[in-house]
Amino acid sequence: MTSDLPEKKSCVFCQIIIGNSFAKWEKRPSNHVSAVCFHNRLKWAKVMLLVVPVKHMTQGELWSSTNLIECARLAVEMGDKHCSQYGYRVIANFGRKAHQSQIHAHLHVVSGISHQVKESTFKSHIDKSNDLVMEEYSINGAPFTAKISSSTNTNQREMWSTELIHGAALEALKLSRQRTPEGYRLMASFDPPKNSLCTGNNPSELFLMGGGQLGLYV
Repeated sequence: MTSDLPEKKSCVFCQIIIGNSFAKWEKRPSNHVSAVCFHNRLKWAKVMLLVVPVKHMTQGELWSSTNLIECARLAVEMGDKHCSQYGYRVIANFGRKAHQSQIHAHLHVVSGISHQVKESTFKSHIDKSNDLVMEEYSINGAPFTAKISSSTNTNQREMWSTELIHGAALEALKLSRQRTPEGYRLMASFDPPKNSLCTGNNPSELFLMGGGQLGLYV
């Protein structure tokens, strides 16, 4: 799925992390830091940030490891900092069919909520595992969509700020191998605050979208 992406020796993100290439930083590399954040050079949305593990790894390696937890927490921190008024999305693309262009693992933090998610409709129950529920949904532009959510009263920011995101990630990867191995996108939408001071008080959810060529992620 990633064989046609740039190799590690020509990794743009590695060059940025070691200081050989310019980036507009939000969180720089330092001792005891395993995830960094800098601005995306693309300008498709008002805010476009990249949260990147310092260690070179693939998307699959990040999402199947506990390294994801710090990246997820940093994504929420950066989303809160830059997008608190209008909400944001956290997105990870896997393979060319989802428009992944860099092999080094990364999360996109993009301003604005997902209208795809808001307009999605429930189709069927898939499975339940521990504190997580897997359901199939219908989303415009994605031949296959599954939602992984907490079976308890957990909101989005709670899931993405705790180890629960690691469990959700493992379930998403398992589903992707079964239903859309050629490429897919993982996405979560964080609603702007309404009656609270915090972004992301909407119910917890991680959407897996795939089954064919996907549109751009903004």
